Amino acid sequence: MTMLNRTAPMIIAGLLSSSALIADDHASAMGYALAENGNTLLIMKDMKKPADAMSFKLSERLDALAYRPVSGELMGFSKDGSIHTVDVNSGALSDVNAKFAAEAATDAGAFAFDFNNTLDAARLVGSDGTNLVFFPSNFADERANQVLRFTDAFYGEGDINEGVEPLIYANAYTNAINGKKAETTFQYALDARTDSLVSLANNAGTLATVGAVMIDGEAVDLVSAGGFDIVSPEEGMDMAYAVLQLGDANTSGVYEINLETAEATLVADLDTIGVVGFAASLGGM
Repeated sequence: MTMLNRTAPMIIAGLLSSSALIADDHASAMGYALAENGNTLLIMKDMKKPADAMSFKLSERLDALAYRPVSGELMGFSKDGSIHTVDVNSGALSDVNAKFAAEAATDAGAFAFDFNNTLDAARLVGSDGTNLVFFPSNFADERANQVLRFTDAFYGEGDINEGVEPLIYANAYTNAINGKKAETTFQYALDARTDSLVSLANNAGTLATVGAVMIDGEAVDLVSAGGFDIVSPEEGMDMAYAVLQLGDANTSGVYEINLETAEATLVADLDTIGVVGFAASLGGM
C-alpha cells in the first residue's frame, strides 16, 4: 500500500505539515483504557508503566471512551444507547441521559469516540460507517444533550482506498488543550480494513488516507480493538497515542503515532487483549 495518498486535497497536506512531531516526554500523558471487553477501566498515570495502572470494575459495559479537554471529564459510550461520565477515582458511571435520534441507532461492532476541540461536541463513528455526534447538555443550541446522525464515512474520490468499505474503530482530534476550546482542530481515524491512518471530514464523512500504519518500516495488520487519542500542551503541538492490537498478537500495546507518516512506535506492552476503548489526557488526576 502506498504510504501517502498524493491525490488527497491539498489542505490535508498543509494541516499535516503544521502538526508538531511527537514529543519525547511521555510521563505527563495519562491513559485510560477499557479492558476485558469494556467491563474494566484501567487508568495509567504513566503510559510507559501500564503495570502500575489502577483498575476498576464498571457497573455496566462501555464500548468507547473519550476525554473532554474543556471540562476535564472522562466520558464513556455504550452501544446500548447511553453516554456516561466516568469517575476516574472510582470508576462510577453517571448516565447523562442523552437523547439518541431514531436514525442514530447502530449495531456496529466497534466505535470511535472523541471530542471536536473547537465545538466541544463528540464524534462517534461506528465500524459500519455510522457517523454520529453527541452534543453535551451545555451545548449552546437546540441540539444540546442529543446524539444525531450525519453522512456515513466513505473514502473520497481519487483516494487510494476509494470504493473500499471502511472499518473505522478509533478517532482523535488535534489541539486537545486542557481547559479550553481550540482555535482549530483536525480529525484523524484508524481503519482496520485498510490498516491505515486516515483523516475524517466531520459531518461530511469523507475519509482521506494519510498512510498505511507501519512499525519499524513494516506494514501491520490492525485489529478493530483498542483506541486512539491526541493530547496537546498547546495549540499546534500534538502528541498522538493509540492502543493497538495487531493480527495474531496475544497482547495489545500503547504506541505513539506519527501523524505525518503513520509510523507507530511501541511505548509499552499492555499484556492484555480485549481493549475496546482508549483516551488520553495531560497532567495528573
